[in-house]
Amino acid sequence: MTRGVSRRRLGLYPYVREVLDVLRDRYPLAIVTDAQSTYARGELHKVGLLGYFDPIIVSGDHGYRKPDPRLFQLALDGMAAAAENTLYVGNDIYRDIYGAQEAGLTTVMFDSDQGEKTYRDCTPDYTITDFRDLLQILGLPFS
Repeated sequence: MTRGVSRRRLGLYPYVREVLDVLRDRYPLAIVTDAQSTYARGELHKVGLLGYFDPIIVSGDHGYRKPDPRLFQLALDGMAAAAENTLYVGNDIYRDIYGAQEAGLTTVMFDSDQGEKTYRDCTPDYTITDFRDLLQILGLPFS
């Protein structure tokens, strides 16, 4: 995301907060981002999502960027979760989906107007266009 002007237009996709409300009662939630720390946490705070995620893994804090699997492993370690039991949602086929798959995670591509859509023969395990579909993948009701 381009910073500056885009931060003024920052908003949530439909149903994100409602889906996160369901998920946070059942699962640990983390973020892996290529943003700088000050932007990442500030943007999460601005849209009211900062308290949903722990850990927040920011590539700028570690000296390497997605798709480096070490970033995804840091999130797994912070949640005390095994890769084979973890679902990663992203919107960029290379940085998010390829990177998470390299770290052994099951992947969900959120098909939006953001991010790259193709990379080699990389295919997400699931593709969604509505965040409520994430609950269906997990077998959870939308309340």
